Amino acid sequence: MTRAEFISAIQKSQCGNKQAFGRIYDEYFGKLYITALDIVKKEDMAYDVASEVMLKLLEFKRDVTQILDHNGYMFAMVRNEAKNLIKKRKHEISVDEIIYGETYPMSEMLWVEDIFRALTDDERELFILHIVWDMTLKDAANSLGITYKMVKERFKTVKTKIKSIYK
Repeated sequence: MTRAEFISAIQKSQCGNKQAFGRIYDEYFGKLYITALDIVKKEDMAYDVASEVMLKLLEFKRDVTQILDHNGYMFAMVRNEAKNLIKKRKHEISVDEIIYGETYPMSEMLWVEDIFRALTDDERELFILHIVWDMTLKDAANSLGITYKMVKERFKTVKTKIKSIYK
């Protein structure tokens, strides 16, 4: 989704158009979920984080044209929301954990868990930036604070590991 499409969808959503917001949901919920899962490490918490970010977007009342990089904005939103949830959850125990002892899997996201298990933290972060959020390798290098050459080498390793999982 381009910046213009994102802005248009949010503006239509602000006027009550649910289909416009549906486009945003379809485009970004999976990306939000994967990013949150990398941080919170639990499927149900990642789902909660992604849902909370979507609710905040639905209730967005400011001038959306002020958002210069919508992908970066949403990436920051999901990371901040995930970190806030971790802080909040450190002090509580959920009823489901007491009764059931485990979470309910999101079967359509099982491939993410396989990939996350195979990658190091640094490789996972690059995977999320480049594959999930469609960031160029140069932009990912800037975001990670490392050289472009190092990012290219790291991404080569990521591709090799993913190929080995799905031979």
